[in-house]
This record gives sequence, structure tokens and C-alpha cells, in this order.
Amino acid sequence: MDSLKSIAQSFYKFFKTGRFESAIDDISMLTMEQSYECQRIYHSLREADGDKPFGYKVGCTSAAIRKQFGFAEPIYGRLLTPGLINERTPLKADQFYSLAIEPEFVIVLKRELTTKNPSDDELRDAIAEVRPGIELHNYVYHYPQPTRQELICSNGIHAGQIIGTNVSTARDVHWEMEGVAVFRNGKLVASGVAADIMEGPLNSLRFLISHLNAQGETLKAGEMVIPGSATALIPVGRGDEITCRFTHIGEVTAKFE
Repeated sequence: MDSLKSIAQSFYKFFKTGRFESAIDDISMLTMEQSYECQRIYHSLREADGDKPFGYKVGCTSAAIRKQFGFAEPIYGRLLTPGLINERTPLKADQFYSLAIEPEFVIVLKRELTTKNPSDDELRDAIAEVRPGIELHNYVYHYPQPTRQELICSNGIHAGQIIGTNVSTARDVHWEMEGVAVFRNGKLVASGVAADIMEGPLNSLRFLISHLNAQGETLKAGEMVIPGSATALIPVGRGDEITCRFTHIGEVTAKFE
């Protein structure tokens, strides 16, 4: 347990200061259970600082991301303040570390989800709204070879979540064919469809529910979930403007000074 706490502290310190001091020679030695325990310790360190959890993220859900990272299975992590960022909030690229972004469906729940394997209709009925979003990442791996263990311990290299102003209902979304296009400074740099995310974001949501259920936890009313990206991570630098344009749920734009 002490070694897991030291590993969690190293990722916590990096998130807070940008400085990383390795606490283990080979992080791939951790089991998945140990990696998620490390993540929980990381969350507790953040919360002790006053950061508040407001939902969950699922990562490595598309073939594009798995190819980019070399992973075969999804992971999940927590969304925490101050990473809840409204669209049009001024942002500086250098407040992040090797900033990269992904387009995201932002799902807000209207009721708790306790069913272990809910149907698509049950999931749609539990969704209060869907917004376009942009996930921000500190796109840094600290060990020689990227691993799921490091990705889990680092809370999915998550740095923040931009929430678009446009609001849609779950019935407005085509959960397999909803398209998304990502523009950097007006130039198309990536595109995909909802089915690229585990054959649809509802399957990603179901994956999260199952894993939380195994920990004795549930998704609760008011929580946000980002189910993963249909595209690979896209590097962003100072002066860039990013727009993620969805077929039906609208678009979201962020400028990075």
C-alpha cells in the first residue's frame, strides 16, 4: 500500500507542478487492481486539496486511440474540478503539459443507474442532456513504454473537460452514426462517428457501469460522463483554435493563448 501511495503521489505532484519523480522502476509490474487503487489514492489526494469529483471518463474506446497508444482495452477515470471548463473560458496552452485534445460527447445523467446491464432504452431514459465537448490531456508518458497501468494511475492523462453550450436530448443523438469533425485553425485534422467508440457511446457507458458496479459504486444523478473519443489525440499549441463539430449536437470551440 505504501508503494502505491508513493506512485499516486508522483502523478499527483506532476498534475499540480509539472514535475515528475518516479516512484517505481517498472510501472507495468502493477496489476490492473493495483493500478486502479493507485488511481483512487490519486483522487483522494486531489480531493484533500479541495478538488471535487463531478463524473467519469472512459478512455481507449476507439481503434484510433488504441492504435495510437498500443492498448487493447478501455480504461476509466474521474472528472474533477478545477477541470470543469465552460466553453469560451480563456485558456493558455502552457498551463498544460504537452497539451492534446479529443472531441467528446458530454453525457449528463438525470437519475442514478443501478442496473448491472441496462438496455439502450434504459440508458437513453437516464440521460438528462448531451453536449459537445473537448477533453484536454497532459499528453505525457513518464516511463519508457506506454502502458495501461500508467494510463490508469495518471487518471487517463486527463487535464480538463470543456463543456459546450449547446444542449441536446438523448433522443436527438444517433448513438452509432453521429459524426464529429475536428478543425484546428479552420483546417480539418480528424473525423469519426459514434460507432468508433466501442460501437457506440452507450456501450462505453455500459462498460463504465459494469466496472463501477464491481466496486460497489454507481453512476448518480447529475454526474457527467465522457465516453471516449472517435478520433486519436490531437496536439494543440499556443495560438491554436479548436472546433469540434458534431452532426446533431452542435459544436464547441476553444482558443488557446
